[in-house]
Amino acid sequence: MGIFESIKNAFTSKAEQEATDAPIENPVISGTKPEAEATAEPARTAETTGAGTYTVQSGDTLWKISLDAYGDGSHYLKIFEANTGLLKSPDQILPGQELTIPELDLK
Repeated sequence: MGIFESIKNAFTSKAEQEATDAPIENPVISGTKPEAEATAEPARTAETTGAGTYTVQSGDTLWKISLDAYGDGSHYLKIFEANTGLLKSPDQILPGQELTIPELDLK
């Protein structure tokens, strides 16, 4: 036993020592999810979303909207193309804009 363990033992109870000596579970390594993630709603997919509309919120990007709608942000251009009458650039969307979310064709 080293000096640090001796000092630690002098100031902590046995129960506290056992609690702090327990290994910390890393959710990435162990494959478990933290409680907040375990209860989160699974990502929506095109099969569950279908065609629809979405009102842009502050902080949104087409990538984020695509990620929410299709489960994959890389389909953001599909949303942009469906809204070319409203959007001039995929980088310029404004809160309050009503975007058409087209059905994703995975064929």
